Amino acid sequence: MPQIAHVDVNCFYASAERAFNPSLEGRPVIVLSNNDGCAVTRSPEAKALGIAMGEPWFKLAPRAKQWGLVALSSNYELYGDISARVMEVLGRYSAWLEVYSIDEAFLGVKGTPEELLALGRSMKATVRRNVGVPVCVGIAPTTGIDEYFGVAYCPDSRARCRLS
Repeated sequence: MPQIAHVDVNCFYASAERAFNPSLEGRPVIVLSNNDGCAVTRSPEAKALGIAMGEPWFKLAPRAKQWGLVALSSNYELYGDISARVMEVLGRYSAWLEVYSIDEAFLGVKGTPEELLALGRSMKATVRRNVGVPVCVGIAPTTGIDEYFGVAYCPDSRARCRLS
């Protein structure tokens, strides 16, 4: 039975920055909106500090050094390049690829549950190895279900859910 895979890059802008600058790995990173107004992407480490999406930079700046927070201006050229690389890798897995946004795509896939689990793991590993960014993969009969389970079981979870 045909299935749909939903692939989403985790914390896309921050992950793209880390792919370009590996010294950022493990550090709290935020990417700021145009004109450096507010946080538009937060790494898991930044989220753990309690930094909210959309939080104004002027409120974060006084604590940035204390937290070891790295705040970066948006680099849309880099994000477009990383996105194109991710989509190119995903295109190797399916003739049907629908790019949903800069960091998300849907793919048509087929296989047994075991084959689909292996396929999802392969997508995650290949994107990480070839592009340097982590992704979540959810596979289900419909886009709503696969997107939910892709988000529920990521970034590096080994969990799997079988819907009957």
